[in-house]
Amino acid sequence: MAKAKKPETGEGYLGETMVHRISGAIGVVDSVLEAKFGWPPEVTLKLKDGSLKKGKLSEFREPSSAERKKNSAAKEHKDRGNISTTDGRR
Repeated sequence: MAKAKKPETGEGYLGETMVHRISGAIGVVDSVLEAKFGWPPEVTLKLKDGSLKKGKLSEFREPSSAERKKNSAAKEHKDRGNISTTDGRR
């Protein structure tokens, strides 16, 4: 079941995978500054390389299914390299 998201306030976006519309960079929402008094919510996206991309919520979009699969495949591949066996080998 999907989380309830409120684009008006930015509530529910924390931890979601998003894509920056202009650069196409894919990352995870690291923090959300909720909207107040007519100002749009601001999102901080943490990219794969560890850098941050900040902007209004309208500057980001949900990833397409192809982008989501590509991102999850890269994440699985990265995670596999960190698994070690009990005898110390990788």
